Amino acid sequence: MGLFGDLRKLQRQAKEIDRTWDPGAQLRAGMAQMQHVEQQLQAQTADLELVRTGVPGAATIIGLADTGTRVNLEPLVRISLLVEVAGRPPYPVTREVLLPLHASAQAGVGQRVSVLVDPRQPDHILVRWGVPV
Repeated sequence: MGLFGDLRKLQRQAKEIDRTWDPGAQLRAGMAQMQHVEQQLQAQTADLELVRTGVPGAATIIGLADTGTRVNLEPLVRISLLVEVAGRPPYPVTREVLLPLHASAQAGVGQRVSVLVDPRQPDHILVRWGVPV
């Protein structure tokens, strides 16, 4: 094939792309991704607020399961805790949290971890990996 044959081939490929490309689907997918990122940022903001206003406590790990998701090589785990905070009886909480690699040895059923608890929403906690209980 010569130059003109290659140009015809490129034109056919461009027409095929135009037939199968759906700008609306691209836009919907982009909007869904942006909403997901916004939810993640809101969760991070809530966690940062807990650093400022959270009540310190301790928790015992009663369940731990890998979700199969990794963020920057760190596993996202579903952790079930029995939370203990001064002034109230122990209560269970289950959350999905990132498990830093340096905290892998600390993350086992029966282990105790330090937590910060939202005084207004006691089920909203922040696990403080590596902080002594």
